[in-house]
Amino acid sequence: MARGIWKRVTGFTGAALLLTMVIGTVQADAWWDAKWQYRRKIAFDLSDKGAGIKDNLTDVPVLVRLHTGNFTFGNATKDGSDLRFVGSDDKSPLKFHIEKFDPKQEIALVWVRVPQLAGGGSNDSIWIYYGTDSAAAAGAESGGTYDTGQVLVYHLGETEGSPKDATSYGNHASAFAGALGTPADIGNGVTLKGTGEKIVVQRSPSLNFAKGFTFSTWVRINQPQNDAHLFSWQDGGQSIVIGIDQDRPYLRVGAAGKPPVSSDKKGALIPKAWHHLAVTADSVKQIGEVYIDGKVVAAVNLKTALPSPAGEIAIGASMSGQNAFAGDLDEVELSSVTRPAAWIAAAFAGQGPDGKLTAYQQEESGKGGGENLTIRLIKVTARSITFDGWLIIGLCTLMLFLAAGVFISKFIRLQKIKRGNEAFLESFNNLHDPLELNMEDEEFEHSTLCRIYKAGYAQIMHWVEKHGGGEEEVSLTPSAVNIFRAALDRASSDETRKMNAWMIVLTLGISGGPFWGLLGTVWGVMNTFASLAEAGEANLSAIAPGVASALACTLFGLFVAIPALFAYSFLVLHMKNLNVETRHFIEEYALRVEGFHGEEA
Repeated sequence: MARGIWKRVTGFTGAALLLTMVIGTVQADAWWDAKWQYRRKIAFDLSDKGAGIKDNLTDVPVLVRLHTGNFTFGNATKDGSDLRFVGSDDKSPLKFHIEKFDPKQEIALVWVRVPQLAGGGSNDSIWIYYGTDSAAAAGAESGGTYDTGQVLVYHLGETEGSPKDATSYGNHASAFAGALGTPADIGNGVTLKGTGEKIVVQRSPSLNFAKGFTFSTWVRINQPQNDAHLFSWQDGGQSIVIGIDQDRPYLRVGAAGKPPVSSDKKGALIPKAWHHLAVTADSVKQIGEVYIDGKVVAAVNLKTALPSPAGEIAIGASMSGQNAFAGDLDEVELSSVTRPAAWIAAAFAGQGPDGKLTAYQQEESGKGGGENLTIRLIKVTARSITFDGWLIIGLCTLMLFLAAGVFISKFIRLQKIKRGNEAFLESFNNLHDPLELNMEDEEFEHSTLCRIYKAGYAQIMHWVEKHGGGEEEVSLTPSAVNIFRAALDRASSDETRKMNAWMIVLTLGISGGPFWGLLGTVWGVMNTFASLAEAGEANLSAIAPGVASALACTLFGLFVAIPALFAYSFLVLHMKNLNVETRHFIEEYALRVEGFHGEEA
């Protein structure tokens, strides 16, 4: 018995030590890389108080807006090359790229690929690290920011030339006529005057929308449009057109040999205001949808799969220059998959200046990266503890682990006994003859009441063998009943003694832990005065080690006593309840046997 308990205590002690080491390692590595001196947490809120998105999302490119209110540009390099983004586990680097980093104006636009966003939650987050001179300039990766379904992204932040594709597909504009550098909703955008200016995209294998289609952009109209084409892809009888008629966007799809179908022109764009406009088309479900500011405003049954025109794509007008758009555009995106409504809502909530998706927390700093302040102070204290202090702390820790092992062992045993006794009493109460119970039932393996029952049953059988004289029905004399009761009491005492075994460990923890701590405290104070006498003056270096040892010993003494006190009180309460249940059972068992098999029965 003792050997089994000792094995359990040893196992629990080892597990506790391993858990302590693991927790210490996690805390010590809480800072992603010690070369980076600063970091901030960027939290994402998809609850009703935030973006209000119910569905889960994965691999979402999220815009991180940095400005004076949420970022200290003086702590980063001038070009932002030291920026790094890490997942919520503070271990996994994330793909990102910088659209704009201007320390003079103190504004930066960074796109980060966030692994997951839990719908309706507010616990997802990432870390931004900065402030190092040893960062390689290759931290940013434009193409890796997007998944394989994102086939074109124009940030439109160029000051000259044609718009460049930020994805790895390289679908750069082959021709462009319009004005660059227009202040836009995110950064800079383009202005199209409605006289035929457009962005032309050459046909490429990546622009295959057989599985789905998603177009999105930030748009601002200054006046009602005359059936302007934002997106135009036409080839004879096949076409995909996204347009604005007056102030209402629409989707029109034409397949070969079939009349074109168009969505209802619902949902208005307010002139001179920026809106997020998105259009999706699902080839499988054959449904197209139009979104304004993250919400569906129109839908259409396409009645066919998406066509695949062979011509070039025009943004801002048709390829012939007709149906020209007059207004401003920013952040034009194309996907070869049908993005879900939650994706569109996240784009609106995360890209707009008033979006509620992201929240920036306070800047944290450490010693070149550093560690948690509590961990650092614990290390400083540990270095100050003297040998005698470690000796007392070691004894207190051993007592704590022993007490924890005893508590866990007793708790598990009490639970097994409780379940076993419940099953036993259920069977016992259904008996007509109290001596006809099947004692070999596996459910009674851990039942203390069953073992007491067996002891009483064995005593009766022993008495019958001696005094029964071979008769089938034997009546128990009063003396036999008294002997039977004594056997029950003896078995009950044995069970109580087993339950109380090793409880002395908790008692020693309660009473001995504080005294061990007091011993260490007195010892530490003695060392303090001895150090003062040796130094000849009162200084911090002479006082600190002894005081640290003294207080640490007191702390560990309480670490032993307080949990041991709670554990002891918990176990004693359950043992008392078990003893009460046992006394009631013994009394009932004896009365039923006497009533059924006694001489007066």
